[in-house]
Amino acid sequence: MQLVHRGGPDGRVRRTHGVRPPWSVAARLGAALLVASPLVVVGLLTAATNGPAQAATTDPYLVTLVARECPTYTDIMANLARNNIQESLEDLGKDSVYRQGQPISPSVEEPNQPGCTPLDGWTFTFGSGIAGRTNNLSTVANPGSPMTVQPEVPLLDAQGRPTGQSIAAAVTVTLTQAQVNAALSHNLWVQGGTPSDPLVTSSFGNRYAFGALRCAIDNLNGDNVEWVGFPSGSTSVFCYYYAVDKIPAPGTLVIRKQLAAAEPETNTFHFQGNVPYNPGGTFEIPVTGAAPGSISFVRSSGVAWNFTELADPGFVFQSLDCTGPGTSTFPAPSTTDPSATVTLGSGDTVTCTYTDARPVLGKLNVLKQTTGGSGGPFDLSVTPPSGTPTPLVATTAAPDDPVAATTPSGGAFAPTLVTGTYSFTEDLSAVNAGATDGTWSATGFDCNGLAPTSTNGSTSATFDVSPGFITSGDSLECTFTNTFTPDATLTITKTTTGGVGSTDFVLSAVTPVDPSGDGTADTADSLLTATTTHPGVAATAVQTGGDTLNPIDPGQYSIVEEGPEDSPLGTWSPVSITCNGTASDPTSSDVLVTVSSSDPHVTCAFTNTFTAAAPAISTTTTAASGSGSTAASSAGVRSGLASTGVDVVPPLVLGLGMALVGLLLMGTGWTRTRRTRRPPRP
Repeated sequence: MQLVHRGGPDGRVRRTHGVRPPWSVAARLGAALLVASPLVVVGLLTAATNGPAQAATTDPYLVTLVARECPTYTDIMANLARNNIQESLEDLGKDSVYRQGQPISPSVEEPNQPGCTPLDGWTFTFGSGIAGRTNNLSTVANPGSPMTVQPEVPLLDAQGRPTGQSIAAAVTVTLTQAQVNAALSHNLWVQGGTPSDPLVTSSFGNRYAFGALRCAIDNLNGDNVEWVGFPSGSTSVFCYYYAVDKIPAPGTLVIRKQLAAAEPETNTFHFQGNVPYNPGGTFEIPVTGAAPGSISFVRSSGVAWNFTELADPGFVFQSLDCTGPGTSTFPAPSTTDPSATVTLGSGDTVTCTYTDARPVLGKLNVLKQTTGGSGGPFDLSVTPPSGTPTPLVATTAAPDDPVAATTPSGGAFAPTLVTGTYSFTEDLSAVNAGATDGTWSATGFDCNGLAPTSTNGSTSATFDVSPGFITSGDSLECTFTNTFTPDATLTITKTTTGGVGSTDFVLSAVTPVDPSGDGTADTADSLLTATTTHPGVAATAVQTGGDTLNPIDPGQYSIVEEGPEDSPLGTWSPVSITCNGTASDPTSSDVLVTVSSSDPHVTCAFTNTFTAAAPAISTTTTAASGSGSTAASSAGVRSGLASTGVDVVPPLVLGLGMALVGLLLMGTGWTRTRRTRRPPRP
């Protein structure tokens, strides 16, 4: 390209009687800057696009799948949440030593399961989510081809580089770009075995049972399907599967709960024993209306499983009746003992049914029940047919779990019933004034499951006690039900330095992880994406899928960061995570945060930095077959934004500045030239 300098204001080269115009130094410098400025911009933007003289390739995303067999369940370390979602036939051994969101690592797995050995020939399957269950084990949706572990593969680090060591009974899978995109949007899942054969009976017969699965950064619930994610700065992750060798065949234990008379509100009944995996051995069964509630446990045969019903306010135990095949053992029906021990036979199903009823005491009890949350104190009052109002207070500890109201001093309230009309009122002004994370409203009132005689708004009602009711000796259980509508919020922001990019976040509730108690996992979580457009300027994450985030229920949550995706230009690494002014581990890509009544609005700020790749010896940026630029483009772009790590604003500003200075200097130079020009000779 030939550049022609044009010196005058009209663009023509000026000559004076055949003599070249005497340009000043300023004019020449200005012209040079004017010409150089677009070249600088083009050069810098070209470097931003093509990278610092390196091949247009990016590190592949890798998943190493590892299989282990263990003699007993107690040889296996549990996942973070011990609950009824856990799909092993018996409870596992030591508690997890991981923190929430910490990547699965051989350096953690191997020393914490010393009794487990390589399981060669095991298979895994990728999918897009959880489809259902086969033989009580979760399976993936839209499964791909099975992947079989090899006797030995190289051990890789977090960036996929060989460490010089090897790992037994494993297979390393290089993800396709479609799988990378799925992983970075919480849509890549993995299971042990295949959907039709999760225990790989086609190769091993009935030898093995499921123990545990931990994959990438999913280490919460102990089911057979986990999701694959990549923490910021990592392109290589591990999944560990544990099978138990030589175990007894399973059976099924069903525990049902029913009421002698239907109730209008949901009531939750509490049990305890060794059959659940929840901390403390507790589990709950909700009952709504006349329909019984139930929970099923698939457990090893030949093991004594015990459980008992705990006392619940407003109800009394009436009977327990267990039924099942003769190969199983269980207690005879009882009207006095709510405890049971069941030993399952192989393949047997034993059903134990509990029945409760309202007590017969001839007393009045006032109960408080809350849904959507718990708390208090709630201010209540009762006015008998003749007499003055009695103030009462009640504070709930769990949703759908009624508690008995007491006097303000904590004394019991259980007066003997008399004939006539009782009046009940509730005042929500104090509890709502003290609630900073939501609002309470009155949504129900009943006495022994019956509607009130009259109502005066949602917080005042009456109930008539007839002479026949007094004669029956029944107690009167009157329940106020309140619903909590939360307005607590959790906000996630992302700041990037050295470049811009898109980051995905996965938010999971840590407690409770199985609120229904039925062993059904909440797999949707909340998925968010933050896209920065300027280095150093925070971007707020927006929800892209999963459960609705805000308003959020109070509780503890895990936030795991994925991305921005690395590109041929360089890599991303975490800098800091700060939630409401409190900083966490600066090298981590996850954080545990608590949303509470005292701290209902939480903002977590994530910061990442981009490090450009070191220049390579090669001076070309085109890969073989012309695929280099395409690979760089597709690998460096996600959600429509290039994670280049280069801010284009400074080159543009620099180029414009150089052009402006050039114009000013040229103008100054020409002015001086024209003013000092000698007059023509006569």
